[in-house]
Amino acid sequence: MKNLLRRINWTNSLFLIITPIVAIIGTASIIYQGHLNGWTVLWAILFTGATGVTITAGYHRLFSHRTYVAAWPVKVVFLLLGAACFEGSALEWSTDHRNHHLYTDTDRDPYSVTKSFWHAHMGWLLTLDTSARNFNNVKDLTADPLVQWQHRFFVPLAILMGFIFPMAIASLWGDPWGGLIIAGALRIAFNHQVTFCINSVCHVFGKNTYSTEISARDNWVTALFTYGEGFHNYHHKFMFDYRNGINFYHFDPAKWVIRSLAFFGLATNLRRASQKLVIRHVMQVDESYLMAQLKTYSGNLAENLESFLQPVKLKIMHTIAHVEQLEADYQELKTQKLHYLQDKMSEYQLKIKHQRDILKHARSELHQALLHWGSTLKLYAQQKRLSPF
Repeated sequence: MKNLLRRINWTNSLFLIITPIVAIIGTASIIYQGHLNGWTVLWAILFTGATGVTITAGYHRLFSHRTYVAAWPVKVVFLLLGAACFEGSALEWSTDHRNHHLYTDTDRDPYSVTKSFWHAHMGWLLTLDTSARNFNNVKDLTADPLVQWQHRFFVPLAILMGFIFPMAIASLWGDPWGGLIIAGALRIAFNHQVTFCINSVCHVFGKNTYSTEISARDNWVTALFTYGEGFHNYHHKFMFDYRNGINFYHFDPAKWVIRSLAFFGLATNLRRASQKLVIRHVMQVDESYLMAQLKTYSGNLAENLESFLQPVKLKIMHTIAHVEQLEADYQELKTQKLHYLQDKMSEYQLKIKHQRDILKHARSELHQALLHWGSTLKLYAQQKRLSPF
């Protein structure tokens, strides 16, 4: 018992226990007394979303993974709003997270789900030894004066942005205590649990879409309340990508924020995995799943699987390469627009329209090839049920 008490991080433990208690009791009291203010509720929702997305787009994708480059005003906003979440400084958050990716599912993973769901969720924070951090894996961040400034003054910045700021805003309509409790404590407690779910829920529930070698899962449901981090298997496989949800219909607010920043020139060098690389990993996982199923029913079918699928794979890879080359040519044509004289603009417009039509056709071919891949897998899976061997 004495050893356990010595291992407890009392600062983290008390804050993680007291904050939600105060938030729940305080909010219940405000509602019971009939003092719930609609403007305060709206402010709390907006501030919850802003600070939550800041952890995802800022702490996670900008500082931890360097998936894009942000202008200094953006970094300042992310560092201030990130402090309001009381999840540690960007430097502390990033060193833990980089270790999580480097040592995923091993004993050196700070929040490995293999140690238990509870440990990954928040148990690791209750016994976190902050003196063991050496920051050797975040030398790029230790060299950043803005990150160092936030790290040095994290506690006063967190109190200012996490409690005083939301209280001050709510004071504008005469509800400082509502701002303190609902937009302050309740927001912090909620965003804590949201962040923790990425480490626990997203490593237990969902699908191994791009890799079967890690516990991280893709789960669109968790994306709804983790600000887009639900496509976690993709993130672990392609951690350098500024996106988690790669399709336009994937709910990923952080991706949309980063794209918006890029539109206004506040973010550059947005990194993303190539379509060819992503599809290749999807096909590898599909094939491995089918191979495992076939071996259970028929050794003959499993042996013939590679030769059966090879032509389809080659067709897809060839089509992807064609699409990528056409996309590169299309972008090159667009960059040439500034170099065309006015009298040649019509010639340029015809050329780029022609290239756009070719690219559209190539993308359609790729779509058909992927549909063929899916139907081929289903056909072969059906054969396993018909085979007598």
